[in-house]
Amino acid sequence: MRAIYSFISLIFIFISCTEDRYYEHNYDFKDRKWNMQETAAFNFEIDSIELPYQIKLNVRNTIDYPFRNLYVKYQLKDSTYLMEDKLLNLKLFEAKSGKPFGDHQSDIYSHQLILQDSVFFPEKGKYTIELKQYMREKEIEGIVSAGIRIEQIKE
Repeated sequence: MRAIYSFISLIFIFISCTEDRYYEHNYDFKDRKWNMQETAAFNFEIDSIELPYQIKLNVRNTIDYPFRNLYVKYQLKDSTYLMEDKLLNLKLFEAKSGKPFGDHQSDIYSHQLILQDSVFFPEKGKYTIELKQYMREKEIEGIVSAGIRIEQIKE
């Protein structure tokens, strides 16, 4: 019996030590409002170019968010040029029923979307990701935060 507990403990230790998160940061919006002029910028440094990375977008919204989707402008830059430029359409609520998507904790819903899978950075150094809301509204209510998670893919 003692051997079984030891084995289970080792499995939990192994699982908890395989966290692949390389970088994660979330930008909180004042009063849960994302102004069109407000850019959520994330600066990070890549120190290993041998393995690929997965870049994810984190978004947290309330039930009071007035739309069913969210358009976000995503840009990835190195020190000299723009590497990626995308307009994303995130579905936050079901179209027919209006039921919110995402993981729910109290009145906040969390979403995580893969932006880029298996990205090899060309060189070590500093990079920036910028996110802007692109909803054609000066200010949108109900957006708590937007963030970036970068995971190193271990082969």
